[in-house]
Amino acid sequence: MIGNLRHQITIESKASAGDGYGGATVTWSTFLGPVWSEIKPVSARERFAAGKREHNVTHKIKMRYAAGVTSEMRVVFGTRVFQIHGVINPEERSESLELAAEEGVGS
Repeated sequence: MIGNLRHQITIESKASAGDGYGGATVTWSTFLGPVWSEIKPVSARERFAAGKREHNVTHKIKMRYAAGVTSEMRVVFGTRVFQIHGVINPEERSESLELAAEEGVGS
């Protein structure tokens, strides 16, 4: 697995703070990183919604195990942002994680 980990990513967690007007401001801060990982596209789809064309690309991101990574977080790779939809600990061995992620949503 080590040879395939060629992408440096950052995992960010979300925080909300009141804006003083009854709303909230969302900010992202580094939870973990930089981390070496492997990013592989899994599927792509295109659709029209509200008169606009939308593209969705899902990815599998493999990395060494890190406790605390959840689907409420996101992955940043350069200028690209991936919303984490699922976190898998293969064989429950706490050696690696596989993240199911979608590019460009939840940012």
